[in-house]
Amino acid sequence: MGRKTRHGERLQMVESELMAAIPAHVGKDRVVDYDYTGDQRIFRLDDLQLGLHELHQEAPDVFYSPRNGGFWMVTRLDMMSKVLSDTEHFSNRVLEIPRIYSDNVMIPLNLDPPQHLPFRMVLMRHLGPAQIRAMEPGIREWANRLIDAVIDRGECEFGEEVGAAFPVSVFMQLVGWPLDRFEEFRTIVHEFFRPDIAPADRVKVQDQIIGIVAEYFELRRKEPGDDLFSKLLQEEVRGRKLTDAELNSMGFLLFLAGLDTVANTIGFSFNNLAQRPDLQARLAANPGDINNFVEESLRRYSIVQQPRIVKKDVEMFGVTFKVEDMVVCSLPAAGMDERVNPSPEAFDVDREARKHIAFSTGPHTCVGNFLARTEMRILVEEWTRRIPSFRRKPGTEPQIRSGGVAALSNIWFEWN
Repeated sequence: MGRKTRHGERLQMVESELMAAIPAHVGKDRVVDYDYTGDQRIFRLDDLQLGLHELHQEAPDVFYSPRNGGFWMVTRLDMMSKVLSDTEHFSNRVLEIPRIYSDNVMIPLNLDPPQHLPFRMVLMRHLGPAQIRAMEPGIREWANRLIDAVIDRGECEFGEEVGAAFPVSVFMQLVGWPLDRFEEFRTIVHEFFRPDIAPADRVKVQDQIIGIVAEYFELRRKEPGDDLFSKLLQEEVRGRKLTDAELNSMGFLLFLAGLDTVANTIGFSFNNLAQRPDLQARLAANPGDINNFVEESLRRYSIVQQPRIVKKDVEMFGVTFKVEDMVVCSLPAAGMDERVNPSPEAFDVDREARKHIAFSTGPHTCVGNFLARTEMRILVEEWTRRIPSFRRKPGTEPQIRSGGVAALSNIWFEWN
């Protein structure tokens, strides 16, 4: 069945069910039935990234879905790079699909240039390469502490016991939060990213998170330490201290980024590694290949879809984006773009000239990307050194969470 035929069948379904939701400036040839929070392609293939890659064959490079409140979807890496770098026409002010209306913001992520830069520099001063390299001994200690807890059992539910516990514990120590709140905070994050959460409930979770970070900023005012929250209290922007609202907003961003995204990337990458005994043996014997393993994991198993809202009408890629249109740049689809990564479905540590934008691109490239890469590298180094051969536990199957930030749960491993 050809691309045009498959697209025509889906378009027919959209016309019968959702055509009334399509704006007048959207051409019918650009309409595709795609569900941002849980598309059937993803669950049919049981591979989120491969499911998104199907859109490269079935849909226009830029299409409009009337689901989830209506949004444009960009599926090609070069086009995403252009959108993500074009802050004149595309704003970070709204980052949710379906769109929600909330006064809560994440600084600097919800700010557009040039307003975002002073706040971004505040975080970069504490999350840059030099600062993260100084943390490496502690990061490695955490990796081994968690491996110690499971290694003699011969099995574990990797997703939470290691994949999440590792980066989240490192992050909670970095910002100065007590580890006895680990499960509470993870529950909150899971609720926030739940694909079927109602907009009003998501706002309530936002308020809950902001309340938590405000609590810890207040504590650090009274009891300063060497943690990131204490340091942020001393930071200045444009010659003044950060306001309470600015601090809470930055804390809100840190909470979501530190407690979820790296954990999810680790889950996907280790789930793949568990099914590749050849690759396990290679990495155990040649730790120097682990950096390439990390980068290929970021390409093949990218997890974030990045919305933008149009702030100025613009014609681009043969379509017209109107003010207030939502636009999604699917970073997993970028890594699976066969125009820049031939045979993208194949996981190839030796891939030449690989391209991905797993940490986005342009002025809002993820500030924590060096920490994330360091955590992934160290965990692979220590795991393959101490558990060089492992596998998915028979009878278990990871569960996919789709939406803005993808995740796997129920990731059971076993070893001899």
